[in-house]
Amino acid sequence: MRRIVWGLGWTVFLSAGIVRADAPKPDADKGRPFAIGKLDSSVAQSQRPSLFASQREIATAIRRLHEDSAHGRVYGRLLKRADQHLGIEIKPLDDGWWDAIRDKPWEQTYPEIYENTLLKPNAYARPAADLALAWLLTKKDSYADKAIALVMNLANYSFRAEHFDVGMNYTIWAVNVLKAYDALLPRMQEEQRRSVDAFMTRLAAAVAKNDAYWIANDIGGGVNNHLAWHKLAFGLLGMFYDRPDMVEHCLHGPRGMVPLLDEGLLDDGLWRESSLVYQFAAIAPMLLLADCQRRAEVSPALHEVVTAKGRKLKQACDAMFGVLAPDGTIPPIGDAYGQRAKLSANPVYEYAYRLWGDDAYAWLVRINPEPSDYFLFVTYVRKRALGPPIRSRLYPEHGYAFLRSHSDEDYWDGGRARCAFLTYDRSHVHAHADKLSLMLFGPDRMYLSDVEGKATVPHAFSSRIQGELNRGGLSHNTVMIDGRDQTCGPRMLKLVEYDDQREEKRVIAADEEELLYKGVRQMRTVVMTSDYVLDVFQVRCKEERQIDWIAHAFSEKAIMPEAANPVLARCRPFTLPTEGAWRWLRDGRSFTPADTIRLEWMEDAATLRLCMLPDSVERVIFCGYPATDEPTSGSIPMTIVRQRGRQAIFAAVWLMGERVRQVEFSRLADRDGKMVFQVTADDRQCEHPVPILDAPK
Repeated sequence: MRRIVWGLGWTVFLSAGIVRADAPKPDADKGRPFAIGKLDSSVAQSQRPSLFASQREIATAIRRLHEDSAHGRVYGRLLKRADQHLGIEIKPLDDGWWDAIRDKPWEQTYPEIYENTLLKPNAYARPAADLALAWLLTKKDSYADKAIALVMNLANYSFRAEHFDVGMNYTIWAVNVLKAYDALLPRMQEEQRRSVDAFMTRLAAAVAKNDAYWIANDIGGGVNNHLAWHKLAFGLLGMFYDRPDMVEHCLHGPRGMVPLLDEGLLDDGLWRESSLVYQFAAIAPMLLLADCQRRAEVSPALHEVVTAKGRKLKQACDAMFGVLAPDGTIPPIGDAYGQRAKLSANPVYEYAYRLWGDDAYAWLVRINPEPSDYFLFVTYVRKRALGPPIRSRLYPEHGYAFLRSHSDEDYWDGGRARCAFLTYDRSHVHAHADKLSLMLFGPDRMYLSDVEGKATVPHAFSSRIQGELNRGGLSHNTVMIDGRDQTCGPRMLKLVEYDDQREEKRVIAADEEELLYKGVRQMRTVVMTSDYVLDVFQVRCKEERQIDWIAHAFSEKAIMPEAANPVLARCRPFTLPTEGAWRWLRDGRSFTPADTIRLEWMEDAATLRLCMLPDSVERVIFCGYPATDEPTSGSIPMTIVRQRGRQAIFAAVWLMGERVRQVEFSRLADRDGKMVFQVTADDRQCEHPVPILDAPK
């Protein structure tokens, strides 16, 4: 996935939400764009710089460069980039590209829009912001002169393009321009200032028009991260130009930041777009605005606001700790574009720490190996800050369940912790066909992986692999019926049971209303003990169907050692389907099991083992899932266990690591209306009752 790093170093994952292919183009009479008028910096009385860094912060940062080695390293990286930026060849941006594509359907123009309304202008805007900050810290004239030249090269940008994405795209790189302008305005000539003010006026008008279109047409589900970026443009420009009406519109206008917090946060603060990686797509612009308000001593600033529903911006930062793997990885549910992101690498927590001073945020800032430039303004981080207390967790509004083997400090630092994540969520903007999918995490990586092939084209959201493969069932550890994807919808599946006991933690979720496949009921039971994870997936159909249970191990670095997998010698080539998402898979081979299925995968020193009962299994299929969209990419190990009939029970035990090397696994006679599974791990024997799924009526 292509990432845009802007301004103070934040990483923003871009999206446009899910939109209809025939969505209408903007109508000048539909929606009411906010009236911008003329923006004039000559009437703004604030001392410069004031918006992104104060004089006091600059002086403190300069002092800290000689007192703290971490600050010194960030400063060194900044100056290295600034020196490289001095060599940038400046070329005017031509907007003729828009005439060539303006009449095409919007869904066909994502790549061109992305390149020309974000990548190309940001190639000048981001260096301008870097150079401006370097000048504030060094007063080196060459930095200021080059930054001004880069800004003036962008000052004639027309903002003519119209598309779902342009409001957010324009805002992202224009914030870099505004950062440079805030720092360098006193050095600029009057004619230059007038030119940049006109640029900012056109920017605000273009974003206002795009924002009105999103609101009028409920694009991206109605509550979407794009709206927060649109409002950020109004808020920052309003503060810069002393336009309180624009700031008010940013905060409290139609789908402003405060209403977005009210409607966009679910559970205890998770953003609603069905992708944990997207948590900060909407929250990052809010944090940036709050930081600028803090600097301007605005009260109440956004980080102090409590919404009508009791929502606070801080909740969105706190909530992410509850979803993390033991190594701090964010589970890649929904659109994640093949990334394995760690929360500590997200510089938004540098802002959060400045705003609230929370020890949990200090812990993330302390362990981040590459702080952003904003870290220069973070004057003190507690050296002994620890990760917050954590245990198994249920998110009922999202439909997420996390079972954890360890809690509190042992989860973060014990080196033995494991986590199982089951999803039964509704489908929102960035959702995949992944209901009843299971992920398993160990102390150092994801073991049972939710996978996506990485796009090598610039705009991952609209890439062929994202649309054809990544969002479908073949990318998830769930069940597919007749080789087809689940039906995505707004209704959540049923939580049957959730229990977090000391010796056994369990969650059961079910599709009892045939929401995913007509005529098919499903239920998955996941049980975590100190030794293993029991996984029982039941399927009941009205008529005979092909039922495929799917699992992906580790990443493209994983192998299946032949010595540990004697079944590989029995495998024969297997022809995979060539239609739809199936054509992305490769190297099919299969075998028919005669007894308990035992498989093992390794990645580096990590080991994942599977023990599955063979009842009614027609065949076990091995194939490769593409790591990227390139034909020569590596493959992620993928396993399909296939049954045919009106019902199927996939009963498995997962072992992560070397704590237990092998288990004995069997199904006993049903008891009290429940299936009973017996697992013997080393010398410890346990019985696990599992509710029986009823057949469709």
